[in-house]
Amino acid sequence: VGVVLAGGGLVACSTGPQKGDCVEKSDDSYEKVDCAAASLRVLELLDDSSGDCIAVAGVTESFSDTGSNSTLCIGPRDVDPAAAINVAQDGDCFAGVTANADVRRVDCGDPSAEAVVLRRIENATTIAGTDQCSDVPGTSSSYSWDMVSTGDDPYGLASIDKLGVDLLFCLGPPGVDPNSSPDTAQTGDCLAETSGDPGYAKVDCGSPDAAYRVVERVDSGFMGIDFACASSGATSGIQRGSGLDGYVLCLAPN
Repeated sequence: VGVVLAGGGLVACSTGPQKGDCVEKSDDSYEKVDCAAASLRVLELLDDSSGDCIAVAGVTESFSDTGSNSTLCIGPRDVDPAAAINVAQDGDCFAGVTANADVRRVDCGDPSAEAVVLRRIENATTIAGTDQCSDVPGTSSSYSWDMVSTGDDPYGLASIDKLGVDLLFCLGPPGVDPNSSPDTAQTGDCLAETSGDPGYAKVDCGSPDAAYRVVERVDSGFMGIDFACASSGATSGIQRGSGLDGYVLCLAPN
């Protein structure tokens, strides 16, 4: 398709969806449709068929077109970029993670904030036995985000199963200093009991709340508390995680 100019020559004119257009999936492509009935919108149009849409706030899927050498970055029609998960960075807060429904980014001062991002990991590996959040102190849960990518695939790469997700967020309780997590406790440190997860916080041993002293730390979740703490003189213990990603803290009264 082209337009002939008065001075001669031919200028190519794209008839495909443009930024801001509402679209719907049609076979192996997307077609521009009336926004009144659409559920999707083109949030960005990249001039590269291998363009990366992950940085586009609110994107949920991308479509590459080698014919026009472009990539459509697509998301919900009325998406709120301020609430977009995919652009969240360390220190941002999430709501909806407990129910795993309507997960969104919110201000950390918002009463609905349930978790704070301790670390954002891109192209995270999620194969069995791998937990990339296990070495992030204060992590109490994680949330993964993946983008659906379609379009021209001349080399069949889309048929190869990914070993992970586009983004993995390591999460902790909002308003809690991750450095106070028992994850960071070593032999000689002290812990106080808390009401929230994980139930303990690292505190100065001179604090009136310091109820326990760590008499031994075992960086393995294989043995369990009884076996790991058998020869330490501990009267109790806590275990976090399992296998190579876990640890045991052997405790005695402070």
